[in-house]
Amino acid sequence: PASWFGILNSFFIVAFAPIFSRIWESSWNPSAPFKFGLGLVLLGLGFGALAIGCLGIDQGADTASVSLWWLIIAYLFHTLGELCVSPVGLSYVSKLAPVRLVGLMFGIWFGATAIANYLAGWTGSWIDKISDDYGLVAFFLLYTAIPIAAGIVMWTLTGWIKKKMHGIH
Repeated sequence: PASWFGILNSFFIVAFAPIFSRIWESSWNPSAPFKFGLGLVLLGLGFGALAIGCLGIDQGADTASVSLWWLIIAYLFHTLGELCVSPVGLSYVSKLAPVRLVGLMFGIWFGATAIANYLAGWTGSWIDKISDDYGLVAFFLLYTAIPIAAGIVMWTLTGWIKKKMHGIH
């Protein structure tokens, strides 16, 4: 079952966090908005892997068998994206928030995460409708395109956002 692969997120975080930490500490340390955009693009690529994995599934099929590697690749990309967003976001909440509002800003950060998780579950509930009408590939391509587009928008706004950060790195 796919639920057995939930451990992969923790494994990939432990395996790749030191590498990301080294990159963020090196001379090639991209800005926070760039990291957020990269995280979104990596998220989209994870869903792209799931879309590719679904290519052999006929529309309306009741059961299907695909390689577990597509799920592993999806978890890898999703976790790499998480490593670009979560620790960076937490760091910048503490750096950019006024001292007297840091606790409130962390609450807003985690509240936004809760809302995002709720919305992810809600939109995920559309899988049956979309896959019945258009196939599983279309469902996962939708979730490929949206975060990649959002990441590209984030990259185009990087300069403007960096100005709003007033030199805080």
